[in-house]
Amino acid sequence: MKVAIIPDSAMIILNPVNKSKHQLLSLFDQMYKEEKNKDIIEEYRNDVNKSSSKSHSIEGINPYKGIKYCGYESPSGVLGRMSKIGPIIDEADAIIMLTGNSSKHMYNTLNELILFGSSSCINTQRIIESEIRKKKIPFLKLDYPDSREDIINIIDEENNFLKYLKDLEEGKTDKPYKIKHQKIVCNDKISVNEFKNISKRIN
Repeated sequence: MKVAIIPDSAMIILNPVNKSKHQLLSLFDQMYKEEKNKDIIEEYRNDVNKSSSKSHSIEGINPYKGIKYCGYESPSGVLGRMSKIGPIIDEADAIIMLTGNSSKHMYNTLNELILFGSSSCINTQRIIESEIRKKKIPFLKLDYPDSREDIINIIDEENNFLKYLKDLEEGKTDKPYKIKHQKIVCNDKISVNEFKNISKRIN
């Protein structure tokens, strides 16, 4: 199956899909394919080396493709994101999406960006979710983690969902996917013993 992840830079979602036998649909790959014949990267390097004052924005990206998904009155940022994310949704057979943000930062900004990606603005998230639900394809929506236990549950939920997609593809099931873990609310800090107990659950 073609599985899209949103955001597709989130390593916490990217790794399980890459390890599965499903095809990962990547927004970055799509952008690269669209722009590779224009030698954008080389042109950018040349401009930097020449200390040119020319704008270094990537040319050729048409934000108005996003009108198909959100209308021309939408903010430019939403149009731009949907011009890239919309075609990925159209192509996908299933989608895993991490949404929301957290004020309970467990790591520094860089590590959180690598682990969880950038979830974009709430308006874009709502449009993305609406487009996914219109397609009526298998869809796993995950809440941004607030604790270590949330992270463990997210990984477990993703693996269960990917196994379900395999069974669905092989005709072993035709039932909708059932969420295994509900969002768990816990304190910012947990003791070492509590963490050991959590770890035992996935061993």
